[in-house]
Amino acid sequence: MRRSITILLCGALSVAAAACVPVTKELHSRLKLPDLPYAGELQAALELALQEAHGNYDLGISASAVVPGYKPWSGVTGNSRPGIPLTADMLFNVGSVAKTFEAALALKLAEQGLLDLDAPLSTWLPAHPLIDGRITVRQLLNHTSGVFNVFEHPDFPWVGPEVDYARRWRLEEVLARFAGEPYGPPGYAQHYSSTNYLLLTAILERAAGASVPRQVSELFLEPLELRNSFMSMGMLPPKEFAVAHPWADVDRDGQLDDLNGVPQTWIATLTHPVLYTTPSDMVRWMQALLEEQRVLSRGSLKEMLTIPEYALPDPQGGSYGLGIVDFSELLGVQAIGHGGSTLGYSAAAVYLPDHGVALAWAINTGESPRTLADGLMRSTWSRLWQTLFEHLPLEPQGTPQSGEAQTRPSPQLTLRRFSPWTPSLVAPGNATRSFLGLVVDYPERKAETRKELR
Repeated sequence: MRRSITILLCGALSVAAAACVPVTKELHSRLKLPDLPYAGELQAALELALQEAHGNYDLGISASAVVPGYKPWSGVTGNSRPGIPLTADMLFNVGSVAKTFEAALALKLAEQGLLDLDAPLSTWLPAHPLIDGRITVRQLLNHTSGVFNVFEHPDFPWVGPEVDYARRWRLEEVLARFAGEPYGPPGYAQHYSSTNYLLLTAILERAAGASVPRQVSELFLEPLELRNSFMSMGMLPPKEFAVAHPWADVDRDGQLDDLNGVPQTWIATLTHPVLYTTPSDMVRWMQALLEEQRVLSRGSLKEMLTIPEYALPDPQGGSYGLGIVDFSELLGVQAIGHGGSTLGYSAAAVYLPDHGVALAWAINTGESPRTLADGLMRSTWSRLWQTLFEHLPLEPQGTPQSGEAQTRPSPQLTLRRFSPWTPSLVAPGNATRSFLGLVVDYPERKAETRKELR
C-alpha cells in the first residue's frame, strides 16, 4: 500500500485545459506582477538568521522565494569570503538537492520506455555480495533498498589532509572499499542512503547512453532556462559563473578553511553528480516541477509523490517519494522538497503545496563542523518561515490572487496555523528531529493539530 503527497494534478481537473497553462516568462511579463510586499521583512529575517547562528565566522546566506501573484524574491546577507559580500547570482554546491533532478530524469526515461522502475538491479549492474540483485530502481529512488550508506563507513574519505579531492572513483572501487551489511531486505524500511543514487547514476547512464549531467542539462536546465545551474561529475563551474566560496574545517584545527577551487570529483564519483546552482534557480525548478507541473507527465508526478506505506519509517525522520522528501511532520507545515549538505555548503529547497509557495536557501559552509551548518540552516528556515507564516492566508484561497493565479489550480490541502507553535531555535528539553540539516522543535504542539498527507 502506498500513500501520495497530495498536490492537485492538472490532468485530474474537470476544468478547461487552459487552467494548466505553464506560467512562462512571457506570461509573467504580460501580467506585470507586483513586488512581494513583505520582501523587506524577508531580508530582515535573513540578516537576523545570520546574526543568530554564525558566531564569529564570516559566512553568508542566499535565499529565494516564489509566492503566486508576485515577482520572485531573492535576498543575500553576509560574505562569500572576508571583504567580498555574497551576491544573488553566486552558485552553491547544493548536495543532495541534486537528487530531485536525478529522480525526475529516471521518471523521464521511464516515460520514454528506456527504463523500467520495477526492474531489478541485476538488469543493469553486475552482482555484488552486499547488494541484493532483486532491489528495484524504484526502491533506490525511495530509499527502501536497504543498501548500506557508504557515508557511514568508518573509512569513508570525507574530510582530512589524506583525502584526494581530485580522485575519480569507479563504482567497483567504491563498493569494494565502503559497502557494508544491508540495513534490511529490499522494501522492508526506508533508510536514507546516498549509495542508492550512486547505483542509480550508473543505471541512468547505461539506460540512455549519456552522462547524467548531460541528460539533466538537455532535459531540464536548458528548456527551463535555469541559466545559473551547472551539473557535472566533479568539474567546477566555468569561470563565467560566480561561485560562493565554501568553508569547512578540513584539517580539524578548529578553523574554517577556504575550499574555493577544490575539485569535487571525489564526492561526485562516490555518490552522485554535483549540482551548482542558486536559490533562485532552485525555486524555479520546484515551481516548474511541482506547481506548474510542466516537467513530468501527470502519471510520473504522481509516482514521484507516492510514499510507500508498506515500509517502516526512516529512523532519521522524513518520508521519501522518488527524489522528494515529505517534510510535513518534521517542519510542522505541509512541505515537500529536499535538503543537501556537502563539504563547504548546505542548501534546501521546499515547496508548500497548499499555497504554491517555493522557498530555497543556501549557505557557504557544511559538514565540518556539522553543528555550525545545522545551526545556520535551522535559523534560516525558522526566520524565513516565521515571516511567510505571518502573511500567508490561514486557509488556501481558491479565489485567484491577481491574473497569475488563474493559471493555477485550487489546492486540495489546507495549511493550518499551528498556534501557539512557531519554528524556533532548539531549546533544551524540547523534542527535536533532525533531517539533512533541518532541525526544529515542537514545544506545546498537540497531537490533534497534526495533519497527515493522505
